[in-house]
Amino acid sequence: MRYKKVDELPTQVFTPLAKSPPKISIKLKFTIAVIISLIIVMAVGVGNLNIIQSNAFEEEAKHRSELVLNFGQASRDYVLQQLSPAVEKHTQEMVFEAQSNAFATRKIFEIFNQQLPEYIYKQPALNPLNPVNQADELETKVINYFQKNPNISRKTGYINNQNTELFYVAKPIKMETTCLKCHGRPEDAPQAIRDKYGIINGFNWPVGDIISTLMIYVPTKDLRTHQAVMMQSIIYTFIGLTIVMIILICLLFDKLVGTRIDQLSQVMNQAALHPGSTVRINDQGRDELGRMAKIFNRMANALDDAYANLEHKVAVRTAELEETLQELQVTQSQLIQTEKMSSLGKLVAGIAHEINNPLSFISGNIDHAEVYTQDLLNLIELFRQRDFQPDAHIQAYMQKIDLEFVYEDLPKLLNSMKIGSDRINQIVLNLRNFSRLDQAEMKSVNLHEGIESTLVILQHRLKANSDYPEILVIKDYTDLPLVECYPGQLNQVFMNLISNAIDVLVSHSEHNLNKNDPETNLIPQILIKTEMVNSETVKINISDNGSGMNEKVRSQIFDPFFTTKPIGKGTGLGLSISYKIIVEKHKGSLCCESELGKGTTFCIQIPVRQAL
Repeated sequence: MRYKKVDELPTQVFTPLAKSPPKISIKLKFTIAVIISLIIVMAVGVGNLNIIQSNAFEEEAKHRSELVLNFGQASRDYVLQQLSPAVEKHTQEMVFEAQSNAFATRKIFEIFNQQLPEYIYKQPALNPLNPVNQADELETKVINYFQKNPNISRKTGYINNQNTELFYVAKPIKMETTCLKCHGRPEDAPQAIRDKYGIINGFNWPVGDIISTLMIYVPTKDLRTHQAVMMQSIIYTFIGLTIVMIILICLLFDKLVGTRIDQLSQVMNQAALHPGSTVRINDQGRDELGRMAKIFNRMANALDDAYANLEHKVAVRTAELEETLQELQVTQSQLIQTEKMSSLGKLVAGIAHEINNPLSFISGNIDHAEVYTQDLLNLIELFRQRDFQPDAHIQAYMQKIDLEFVYEDLPKLLNSMKIGSDRINQIVLNLRNFSRLDQAEMKSVNLHEGIESTLVILQHRLKANSDYPEILVIKDYTDLPLVECYPGQLNQVFMNLISNAIDVLVSHSEHNLNKNDPETNLIPQILIKTEMVNSETVKINISDNGSGMNEKVRSQIFDPFFTTKPIGKGTGLGLSISYKIIVEKHKGSLCCESELGKGTTFCIQIPVRQAL
């Protein structure tokens, strides 16, 4: 067969793939994945840049505040070291603008603020001479912080003042010896200070204590604006690069992948619509798509080889599968049924064992109780023969218990107890025989014991109730030798056949009752007959006098899953399983004889000894 490429196929043969794109194409998925990846990269990058910008922002704010702080410290040092001593040489009067470092520095900053009005310089104290220098809440916390941490020389932070963000730097101020002139004892301070500020606040400061702080407040508005502009520029740049990369990736995807995938789809569509004119993919690539094309070509070759006899193979395989499926269904159902019967056998064996323990005690002691009772009655009789005259109290008690009745009834009571015990013992024996259901090996058994044990299990269904009369079981047994068989499986057959006979009789009785049929006087019966066909074969007939069946139904009763019972009341596997057990497991035969209106008979024949 000559294979054609896609572009060589005639128009009337090649059927293009219908343009019905999937809800989400590979290209779209790939593009979304790229976008998500770029967004993640952009988010991480922007986040890192934001951290870097924040650090740079804080460093710039610190740098600005440090400049102002150094300017303020230099002004304060100049007042203390240069200006104040020089003024003291020329005058004894207190010149606040030259000799008070807080006053002089504040005045210097007032001139500084004429050029930079947003910068704030303060030298607050907890107990200042000048009330203007009284520390506010934040400054009080800062001074307390320096007092608790004397080794720390700087503290920074942000505050909002009238909706304006300010960055502050604080530096602790310790009480120095040169400051004692104004802040020592009140009586030693210049009269001008006492006149101006009084003698209550700002005195008696110990040398070395942190009594004040130098506070510089720097505005950050321009820095924040610069940071926002830079971040905005970076984000726009990232977005632009992302768009460009997405466009490039989409173009490359179409070039390297999309066209080849489309060709592959067209070829697969052609192979699906016209199997007889299989095409091949002309893709020499060494990547995944190229390998996929080669694999497809090999697959197409194999399909062409198998297509000629495909229908025949499918038909043969379908028939085999149907047969296998039916066998699996039958086997599964048989296993389930066998497991149920085995579980029932184990349950019955357990019940028989539990009943047998107290029953053995009762049976073993009834004989002794009977002997003891007879001895006591004989003793009473001896007393009566000797004309024993009891006193009034004993006579009253004898009348109360009706001694004469007890004397006569007690032996009868014990005898009835003995009979009941024997009956229970027989039932337990039958239950134990039925419990052979869980025995899987071949054994020589008494078939009558298996039938009797089955009847014990089904006894409750044989009794009369409001819907149907009692079902009479007639047994016609012949002496049979021990038969080699699988006792559990054979009991399962007895259970299926007798249970089916009961179902037929119950249904027949209910049907006649509903119709007020005079045949309702007919007594439902099940006849179980055993006999020897010859010295090597035994025969068991199980018959009922139910409604019977026609020839069509009779010919199908051993087919798997065939049933005449209503839905939910029968699986159609009981007789099929029974047939397999008798014919395949025991090399016997199971047949059915039936006539409408005259009942049904199932005949089982199995060899006494199984051939090796």
